[in-house]
Amino acid sequence: MQEWKQRLEVATNVAIILVCLLIAVIGVKKFLLPGPTGNMAGPAKGARIPIAGMDWSRTDRTLVLVLNTHCHYCSDSAQFYRTLLPEASARKVQIVAVFPQPSEESRRYLAGLGLSISGLAIQVAPPGAALARGTPTVILADNRGLVVKSWVGKLSARGEAEVWKAIR
Repeated sequence: MQEWKQRLEVATNVAIILVCLLIAVIGVKKFLLPGPTGNMAGPAKGARIPIAGMDWSRTDRTLVLVLNTHCHYCSDSAQFYRTLLPEASARKVQIVAVFPQPSEESRRYLAGLGLSISGLAIQVAPPGAALARGTPTVILADNRGLVVKSWVGKLSARGEAEVWKAIR
């Protein structure tokens, strides 16, 4: 009987250790490791961006930011957007933020991140439109609404540099 109790105690301790390790791995993956870094595939080059009523011809280039108010990678990218938006606007690059949420909720979200929404067109994603596979996604489009280049996820310094180069 004593031997059985010892084996049960050892098995219980091993099970507790394994559960703790699993929780630690999940925690590290979720909270300590960086999120998507732009390696996911974005919309195909040359694909038409399905935003109804969008006047692509206003400028030669348009930056489409596909965001979600519930996406922490979008929030984590706010500093990059705060520097990007005025620079893009100064270079006559049209900027559109596309959300699956209603326009008013999207405006509050952007304002909460400290992003200037004057001059920033906010669109609600058309139902069923697959603008991007993940958020955040930055899409550079030409004057016909065709994808020139895209970046998906929270961008690394290299990804941010690519966006800067694309708008200059």
